[in-house]
Amino acid sequence: MSVIMRIMEFLLVPVALLSQGLGVNTPMLFNFLPDYRSIFRRLWERHKNPVSWVCRPFFGLLIGYGAILHNGMIIVIGVIGLGTSWFWFPKWKGTPKWAEEFINKEFDVLTPANAWDFKRVILPSALPLALAGFYALLWFLSYPWNWLGISVIILLTIVKVIWSAKLEGTVLNPLTRIVLIGFGLGVVAGILLFLSSRIAV
Repeated sequence: MSVIMRIMEFLLVPVALLSQGLGVNTPMLFNFLPDYRSIFRRLWERHKNPVSWVCRPFFGLLIGYGAILHNGMIIVIGVIGLGTSWFWFPKWKGTPKWAEEFINKEFDVLTPANAWDFKRVILPSALPLALAGFYALLWFLSYPWNWLGISVIILLTIVKVIWSAKLEGTVLNPLTRIVLIGFGLGVVAGILLFLSSRIAV
């Protein structure tokens, strides 16, 4: 590998891993990096830990709270958490069969034969822009419409659960419980952030 390619890989791999957590199909878009696919595959195994799935709705809500409260630090924490929490936790020795099968099937979805597949590569990779626009809208909306906008995050999560269930039927019940835990923690965080913002005023 040339020196230039090594430098590019050093700089771009962290960006790619963060982008993957935000919905970008990085195994295809960053396939030009020689070692990225193997790095991704190793970290993707860690995503079979269901705890990482709890983090996604939690950090999704956190970004929304940051936008509503006009707090850039909360937004940054939420984006980094959402983008990287998929590989925070090690794979369990006794990984549930439904988690194993679902993540393996999701990997197949992420690696289609056509590198420019619209539904599997192009469309998902535009998701961060759509989410950025939505969170920007929450920033500018006034009360109570900004808080009602949080319901859109819940709706999008329900759509993802339905998509996941279509991909692997056995994942529906455990994934629903996991999402509810993530939302529960997110609601608690939202209450605390809202109260602290009121106290600060």
